[in-house]
Amino acid sequence: MVKSKADTVWLSRYEFAQKQTNNGSDCICSITNNSQANIATVVLTGAPDTSTIQLDSTATFNGTHYLKPGQQAIAVGNFAGKTITVLNLSLLNVVIVVMLFCPG
Repeated sequence: MVKSKADTVWLSRYEFAQKQTNNGSDCICSITNNSQANIATVVLTGAPDTSTIQLDSTATFNGTHYLKPGQQAIAVGNFAGKTITVLNLSLLNVVIVVMLFCPG
């Protein structure tokens, strides 16, 4: 067994993170709204066009998402070697925590 830490960053307003995925392995993308009072606006891209990768098994990964204070959203799937991009477009100074893990 090997213990390691996934790539984790804190993004302020208008900051973004990108991660190149590995073709054939499932990646995990977790986004958490760190604010106790404000909604976070997050834009996600990188899921293959024909993919069924969803955020919290309900919404298509690619697109704009709104996270309530303290809310976490998770997506798991094969991103087929694409680059995942997470952009914080929150109206206020909301910090989001982004964790991107792609084994391989």
